[in-house]
Amino acid sequence: MTGLVARTCQHATRVAKRWSAEAPARRFMAYCRQRWPHRDSTSRDSVVLVGLFTSYPLILCYAYVMNHLAERSGSRIESYQFLGSVNPLINRLFEAFGARFGLGAADTAPHESRARAQAAEIMPGLKTRWDVMQITVDGVLIGDQIYDSYLRFYNEPTLRLDDPRLRELLVQALGIFHATRAYLSRTRVSAFITDDFSYINSGIITRLMFLAKVPCYAVLFGEPFSLMRLDPEPSGAGHQFPPPAIYPYYAFPQLFQKLTETERADAIEKSRRALEERFAGKFCPLVKVAGTTYAATNERVLDDGPAPRILVMLHDFVDSPHGYRSMLFPDFVEWLDFLLERARKTPFRWYVKPHPCTADPSRAAMNLANDKAVVDLKRRFPEVTVLSAETSNKQILEDGVTAMFTVHGTAGHEYAYHGVPVVYCGDNPHIAYDFNIHAKTLEEYEGYILNADRLQVQIDKRAIEEFFFMNYYHHAHVHGSPVNPIDERIFADPDCESRINNVAIFNDFIAAATPERERGVAAYLDRYFSQPG
Repeated sequence: MTGLVARTCQHATRVAKRWSAEAPARRFMAYCRQRWPHRDSTSRDSVVLVGLFTSYPLILCYAYVMNHLAERSGSRIESYQFLGSVNPLINRLFEAFGARFGLGAADTAPHESRARAQAAEIMPGLKTRWDVMQITVDGVLIGDQIYDSYLRFYNEPTLRLDDPRLRELLVQALGIFHATRAYLSRTRVSAFITDDFSYINSGIITRLMFLAKVPCYAVLFGEPFSLMRLDPEPSGAGHQFPPPAIYPYYAFPQLFQKLTETERADAIEKSRRALEERFAGKFCPLVKVAGTTYAATNERVLDDGPAPRILVMLHDFVDSPHGYRSMLFPDFVEWLDFLLERARKTPFRWYVKPHPCTADPSRAAMNLANDKAVVDLKRRFPEVTVLSAETSNKQILEDGVTAMFTVHGTAGHEYAYHGVPVVYCGDNPHIAYDFNIHAKTLEEYEGYILNADRLQVQIDKRAIEEFFFMNYYHHAHVHGSPVNPIDERIFADPDCESRINNVAIFNDFIAAATPERERGVAAYLDRYFSQPG
């Protein structure tokens, strides 16, 4: 009996702590129910659909956007989540602003036998990693989504064709595909908001919504708050889906020319100042890397001597290698094997720098996977020097580097700005400009590796400044809201990242919800959704 009493007390204590911790969220729910009552939403025969995402700032932004879309189209709001258990608190938060759960794992169950039968037909044909990349169902590509999900879900640097988890992931992907198709057959979806489209939970449904000609949007919170309509590449190159990377990087030069002459001049000057500050070691929030990668150290990190020094910038091995339209390799491990096997034939000094995100202690499982890949790299290529992920780019440049290689790294414009030739082997944010080298074939790429000491590229700093504006400022400049649902002072807080992930942030959201702010957000949404197309 004493044990029962103790367990009962412990349970009561846990419930009380959870009740107290969730108090800000409950206050936010009450605010949402008052602000968006949805008395007649169940009678509406169309739906605006949103992913059940756990980001607190996005939940606030979704509340505004989804309700605006619902009223505009006479729709009700539903949420979806296919993988993992549904977080009860997150589900209640979505329900508070009108989004009832409408599509999930239970909807895939009726399609399981069909999915398993299809997987049994597909698996024997998967002889190479490229075969996985090319998996299609009813003409719709899903292989790249499966590949990226395998790496991310299982924290594996590369895909193993004999891994039984691959079959199960294929079954899951097929179940999501068929469940989404069935949902679309019985539901008129008037708009769709996606939070991520690099993995099977969101990527497959986004593609099917797009093919069904449902207007698809991404909500970007931050400074400023904005929306983005997802559209295919307009060049006629045969891409049936919007590029996974949100911004239309392939059209940056054309979009820049649409600005007025004054806007273009101001843009170049703004970028020049931002680049100078970044290279001086100032933290740049645009780049979304903690701290700075251009700190002064005054301690040499590259060996001295006459041999050309070549740098390889790694990526996060497990985080969506297919985040752009194409690459010459199925993943980053195969890329590195190809590169370093040829590098060892050269007389150059080769250096490898891991991605700075792998120094983030909050990513324990992902970092272990990256560490595993780097340990294997050192074992197989002992002649290559592996730098720390925190090595200063400023120091590397001061030590003298002859060329840099990456797949689609965003540091390409930074090294080019310092006169260093940068070689890419995949689609990347800089693809529309010629201040970097973009290899189109394996043979061409091999030539660049073997001749890395004498690469020729014309580097125009003004083009780099134009790119910087287009990549980091243009969307906000053209489509950003002058009024943010979130109090902008939150983003100025040095502890912003941990603050926005704490449930107490809902108190700040409520406090900032003034009539003036709400009118400003509503006016922005009216303007945005009134635009043609």
